[in-house]
Amino acid sequence: MPVLAGAVAVAMLFAATPFLIPEVADRFDVSVGTAGLLSVAQVASFAATTFILPRLAAPSVRIFLIAAGVLAVGNGVSALLTAFPLLVGVRAVAGGAAGALIWMAWSDAMQAPRSLAAISAAAPLTVLLSSPLIAALSAHGDRAIYAALAIASAPLLLMRPSVTVGARPTRHVSRSRSNRVLLGALVLMTFAGASLFIYESVAARQQLGLTPLATSLGFSLNAAGGLLGARLSGRHRRPGLWLASAGPAAALSIAGGHAIFFFIGIGWWGFAFWMGVPGVMQMLSARSLHPAERAGDAQSAMAVGRALAPLLGGAFADADAYTTLALVSGAGLTVAGLSIAGVQEGRDRLPPSDPIFHMPKD
Repeated sequence: MPVLAGAVAVAMLFAATPFLIPEVADRFDVSVGTAGLLSVAQVASFAATTFILPRLAAPSVRIFLIAAGVLAVGNGVSALLTAFPLLVGVRAVAGGAAGALIWMAWSDAMQAPRSLAAISAAAPLTVLLSSPLIAALSAHGDRAIYAALAIASAPLLLMRPSVTVGARPTRHVSRSRSNRVLLGALVLMTFAGASLFIYESVAARQQLGLTPLATSLGFSLNAAGGLLGARLSGRHRRPGLWLASAGPAAALSIAGGHAIFFFIGIGWWGFAFWMGVPGVMQMLSARSLHPAERAGDAQSAMAVGRALAPLLGGAFADADAYTTLALVSGAGLTVAGLSIAGVQEGRDRLPPSDPIFHMPKD
């Protein structure tokens, strides 16, 4: 399934970020906080694309192939650049291409529960399989990682996705107040979580004394938990509470002060995150005019949080305040999860002012 392959390539891109930041910092002789600007640029472009593109175009083979080509070339060029500002610019372009691919994948997935389960499982499975490889490549610097990302994304150019019939640019958007709260919670969730997660590798090495291999095993455990969570997510109806439980786990991973707590915390974090996210997507879909209406907005909301995260996380990282960062991150995750739980307990779905009540009947 080509759109699923696109989601896998994007998942591998984001899985590489925690390993790329320390290597980029070393090669260009900048702080880890400054190196985090790569993530800011990449994810900000991702957010803009997933928000704007659904309002301008429908999913198509042409968009898929253009995005695949830009992503593959962007990854390849990143391995060759010798100037940090140019690298930041290229990562912004690659982030936009990744946004287009993930928008197509989630737009397709939100049409059917089975597809939603498959696309939810794609990210943690990719991270599980790719983290040890990326960790091994990090011994050869960021260029080796970017080259591997280019190779992984190149096969997309040979694929031709089938486009869901009836998919169209969004003209009317539900005015559901609940959806606005849910999107805001997604921003907070990814802002808080990613502010720690992208520096998790650095924190584990410096704060806990873990080796790169041990750190990669932690990320694999996070992904394994996420894969299990994605597979089980359809069996419960409380996504907010699961996401709230990720907060203490995230804090424990670093603030616990010991390797065993790192593995327990990061493992539960992945499990709870993916136990919750598919349910939030279903909540958004139920409060929308058509199932895929908020697919791009949801991805954009989470990308906005990820784009802002290095600004917070980088400040703590440059001050070597990883324990404080873990506590702040955990608190933010908990608040976001409880906000989602509050929406689920509320009554608002589609208010009378929603455009659906004023559209002509078939």
